[in-house]
Amino acid sequence: MSSDDADDEQAQRWLSTLRDGTDAEKMAARRGLARVFEQRGMLEEAIELLEANVRAGARSGEIFRWLARLYHEQGDETRSFEALAEAAQCQPSPATAEMPAPRDRPTGSTPLWTRRTLALSLVALMGLGILLGVALWWVASLLRP
Repeated sequence: MSSDDADDEQAQRWLSTLRDGTDAEKMAARRGLARVFEQRGMLEEAIELLEANVRAGARSGEIFRWLARLYHEQGDETRSFEALAEAAQCQPSPATAEMPAPRDRPTGSTPLWTRRTLALSLVALMGLGILLGVALWWVASLLRP
């Protein structure tokens, strides 16, 4: 069975879920279909599905960043910027955050920029500690008789 056949079968299951599923199942189905449409270059259809999820109550940084990327790919910088602004306002919450389907979850480790930021912060903190120690040593040497 080819990958396209598997995608088509999964898309059919998602379409069935859109007709008969619960609200949560429909949101997951729209998310899955949006990913398939995006992969096939059907950006407008993917955007419509994600916007339907937003109207249904999905308000997470992840969905707005995804929309921003799709708007950008379409050349709509205004809507892309608006979606990024909306993503920045979203606070991640386990109860309200939209969780990606298991096959959509990233499998990588901590993002590179996070590791770099943490390493830079650690180096800055160590440098600050060294400077503080040198300053205290210098003040203490001045106060000795």
